[in-house]
Amino acid sequence: MKTFLYMFRRYRIATLLNLFGLSVAVATFYLFMTQVIYNRTYNHNLNDYEHTYRLEIYGNLFGDNWGCTICRPFATMLRDIPQVKSAVYYSPYVNQTDVKVNNRTITMPVVYMSKPGIEFFTGKLISGSSKSWGTGATAIVNRSTAEKMFGTANAAGKTFEAINNNDGGTIPVTVVGVSEDMPDNCTVSNGLYICDNESGMTDWSEWSYCVFLRLAEGTNPKKVERAIKLAFMKTNGISEKDEKEFDKKAKMKFRITPVDDIYFSGIGLQDKGNRSLVDVLTVASVFVLFIALLNLLNFSLSEVPMRMRGINTRRVMGASVGGLRLKMIMESVLFAFVGLVIGVLLVVAFQRSEACMKLVSGDISFSAHWLLVAVMAASALVVGALAAVVPAFYSTSFAPALVLKGSFGLSPRGRQLRLAIMAVQFCVAFVLAIYIGVMSSQSSYIFNCDYGFNKNEVFYTWLYDEAKAKRATIRTELKKLPFVENVGFAQKAIGSGDQYMGWGRGSGEHQMSLQVLPCDYEYPQTMGLKILEGRNFNEADMKTGAYVLNKAAMQQYKWLAVGDSIGRQNEWGFSNYLIVGVCNNFKLKSMRNDNSRVALAFIIFGPDMEQWGDRCNQVFVRVAKGQDKVEAKRRITDVLNRIDASQKYEMNFLDNDLQQTYVDEFRFISQVKFFAIICIIITVIGVFSLTMFETEYRLKEIGIRKVMGSSVGSIVRLFAMRYTVPLVVSFVVAAPVGWWLSMQWLQSFAEHTPLHWWLFPLSFVGVSAVVIATVVAQSWRVATQNPVESIKTE
Repeated sequence: MKTFLYMFRRYRIATLLNLFGLSVAVATFYLFMTQVIYNRTYNHNLNDYEHTYRLEIYGNLFGDNWGCTICRPFATMLRDIPQVKSAVYYSPYVNQTDVKVNNRTITMPVVYMSKPGIEFFTGKLISGSSKSWGTGATAIVNRSTAEKMFGTANAAGKTFEAINNNDGGTIPVTVVGVSEDMPDNCTVSNGLYICDNESGMTDWSEWSYCVFLRLAEGTNPKKVERAIKLAFMKTNGISEKDEKEFDKKAKMKFRITPVDDIYFSGIGLQDKGNRSLVDVLTVASVFVLFIALLNLLNFSLSEVPMRMRGINTRRVMGASVGGLRLKMIMESVLFAFVGLVIGVLLVVAFQRSEACMKLVSGDISFSAHWLLVAVMAASALVVGALAAVVPAFYSTSFAPALVLKGSFGLSPRGRQLRLAIMAVQFCVAFVLAIYIGVMSSQSSYIFNCDYGFNKNEVFYTWLYDEAKAKRATIRTELKKLPFVENVGFAQKAIGSGDQYMGWGRGSGEHQMSLQVLPCDYEYPQTMGLKILEGRNFNEADMKTGAYVLNKAAMQQYKWLAVGDSIGRQNEWGFSNYLIVGVCNNFKLKSMRNDNSRVALAFIIFGPDMEQWGDRCNQVFVRVAKGQDKVEAKRRITDVLNRIDASQKYEMNFLDNDLQQTYVDEFRFISQVKFFAIICIIITVIGVFSLTMFETEYRLKEIGIRKVMGSSVGSIVRLFAMRYTVPLVVSFVVAAPVGWWLSMQWLQSFAEHTPLHWWLFPLSFVGVSAVVIATVVAQSWRVATQNPVESIKTE
């Protein structure tokens, strides 16, 4: 221990830097593993998740893709299959509604689902009963929603008033039960659970629901998938003997996906998981400890020549080899323990930072991950022990007399081992530099590419009931502002997600699959969409109903024509309006999808669709270019708050909020950047320590060189050039690895930036510059010392 403290006092900066590097590595390991656990346990909280599945369909409404938003009759079909214990459907489109509780107006999310309701997912209610759920105006709420509304989780029997969206009146609703909260890593949302109208169980036209089923234990899922297909055929009057003909003509496939896999499927509203990203985080979590191990090993090896004489003096004095080795290992374990404690403190500080918590998902507290805490502690101590094994055995492997007579500071084998370890760290640094360069390039592409619509000058916000009833007034008042060019209303913003209302219409050769967006007559113009054929909506269309289709829809369904009704020979019945125009293709969905193939219809609801309710819940305002956006936002907000004083409105920037569509990707990019910075910092610490000890070994040589006429610059170059070859070799190894990892990540986007060649030399120059600057700074300090002092030093 005395030797350890002596080395700490003599090389304080190097010791503290390595201690800091280990601490950061331990904290990074814990934080990354919490994210791995968050993703890998998605939906594991659901009741009996091992036997719970989601029904998905290929073809039909979804074209050449798989889809999970299907129609409600499938739930009835599933319940008739013997192997299916239970089935439920729910709407993934969570709406917001205003409720009144004790004269307080609160906006709450509303989830529509069928019986058995939320108990299918949670197993049971924590209070109340679902027996009367769906009879009259009743609801089930989750625990946190109950506490927000009533101040207590024991809310069964309490009532609230739901505000009617059509006439502004209120309906008293009774809470019949309270469920446990669903966690963040779950497909099912929290909110008010409303029992869907059973009449929809026979409606084959609206494909807007997710259907879940639970199988009996031991059931073969493949057999159930075929049973679903046969049931669908039977419903449509097709005999089982015609199965091959059905497969050939209908081109429909059915599958049931385990709920712990659906997050990674990418086909549902919340299915944003990416297995490759989780795998990268898993590897990064372990690798950051490996890098810390290499760094600590290099640090320990660098110390060996400075400690070897003292260690072997103890051997001469009678100390055993085993005792000396154990002592060195225990010193390193103690060092790792201190690093572990500091790492724990870093995690606590991370938790208390709001900015840092944006980098992670879910609960990262120690209480929620006690097993991971134990693994983190054990890993840190193992790293400390392993880092000391080689130095401990090496330093005691020579005859004491030989050690006491000579110097081991310049051992070629020792230098080669240390440089080899450093080269591995260089490889990691180069790979990560290339990787984050590609990620940054994709981030820039997401924001700056042509979306096909105006996103930079558009503000939008959700409208509450009073404001929705005053849309004409809102448009008139906003247009009085000199910088406002257009005001439109729609169900949601284009480009803001991967799920929109889907319609399957027509039959036979004229069957169509469309994404549908309800809006008013000025919305396409507000978004800056270009009309390629026909005309845009006009105010008169609000009385009759009308469609504007995108170019992709017209190309896919070639029988459609501007000026004709969308359903041939009026075969659609309701919503069979005229197609008045065709607009350009644009990025309706995120770049995870191929937007060039998405068929979309903007629709203005006519009088025959009044029962569908008011779908234009958001207002969109486009301002002139070059305006002060902050001031424009303030004045637009003031108008809304004046018209509807019952609420507090806040406008959103459309271009800023589009990034919420890519929140998982951006979080992952931030995590990888954080990991890259940590690894580069640890590498720099290693270079600093290695250079410091090497200059210590060569103090006398440096002094003699200066006396013989060598300049400070030549001595600095001598040290810097030692790292040139390892840097070049490491980059040659790292470049193809970085290319492969980058291409794997880019493949998760249907639209992505090219892999620019200049990212590779830029990564090499960036990492090398940091390394060489560290070497130069350390060697300059020694090269400028008085040579007399170093020559007379023994």
